Amino acid sequence: MQSQSSPVADQWQTWWIITGPKLPGKEFRFSDRIVLAPLSDAAFEDSKKVRPPVIKMEASLDSQVLCYPPRDEVQSRHRLQIDVEASDAEEASDTAQRIADRLLLSLSLSIPGRRYLAELRRLRRVGDQGEITAWSQSATIAMFEEPDPLFEADLSEVRALFSEIDKDAVAENAYIHLLTAWQLQNTAGAKPLQRSILQHYVLCVEAIVNGVMTSVRRDRVDSIRHEEREFAASFAETFSKRANKPEAIREASSELRKIGLINMLPSIATVSSVLGITDSVKDQAINLYRFRSSNLSHPGRDKPGTFRDWLSGGPTVDKFCLADVVARNFLTAYCRRNAGIK
Repeated sequence: MQSQSSPVADQWQTWWIITGPKLPGKEFRFSDRIVLAPLSDAAFEDSKKVRPPVIKMEASLDSQVLCYPPRDEVQSRHRLQIDVEASDAEEASDTAQRIADRLLLSLSLSIPGRRYLAELRRLRRVGDQGEITAWSQSATIAMFEEPDPLFEADLSEVRALFSEIDKDAVAENAYIHLLTAWQLQNTAGAKPLQRSILQHYVLCVEAIVNGVMTSVRRDRVDSIRHEEREFAASFAETFSKRANKPEAIREASSELRKIGLINMLPSIATVSSVLGITDSVKDQAINLYRFRSSNLSHPGRDKPGTFRDWLSGGPTVDKFCLADVVARNFLTAYCRRNAGIK
């Protein structure tokens, strides 16, 4: 079988406007592909005119939501040039953005003063005469069908949720995390935010689980203390006979957490039962927490597509992402239970 060849990479030059507390008075080569330099008066005036255009989008339906990326408009008498290899303008822009982000972070951490900022203005393929005006990132558009009529009968649960979020600390905490995830996910081109988005979805679930488990532990306090005393007595009898005492202590700590209903995975199962959450959502919540523990709870490089299963889709489209489905189910079930809605 003949393998499909990858697109041939070309040399691209990208031009940025950069500002910060310290910048060179003459052209300075940071590396073989990165140059910092002052602008001439003419180039400075020209830089004010050549800006990434504001994206205008229209849809055929009357109901729509446009999500624009975060955007810094930078004006300065200094430029940054980053040369990259890429197969097209979009790849060149993305590759240069990653390099620029790393450079700006390094400058900001090393040079005292305000944070360094830069804006991509132009790029061109080496050898081409024409330049391309940069787009900061793609915008997204979500189209909605015309709404159905809303009646008073539709609002009973809405009012209950609205009230619970206002008066119940657990519901308010979970709501803030869910709202944060929504706002971050609505940011177009939000790949660097994926870890934070998923973390807030998990924290929404965790807030509900911890809130419910507090009352569960309170209701079972006598049986928990009885089990803890029995385990402590048994552990005291066998501890002196264990050759690996540090391991014995670790095992005992895990067992006490289990007895005290502190471990998160069994707590998710317990709370799902208390709130009447379906088995499928319960299993997804457990898998989501495991994913967080293995991918978000420690530093490391994420593989491409690591978050796709959990974050494809989003809160403004018809198909909600899986993490969103799990989080909204837990928050809704908690508020419905507190409000006495069946």
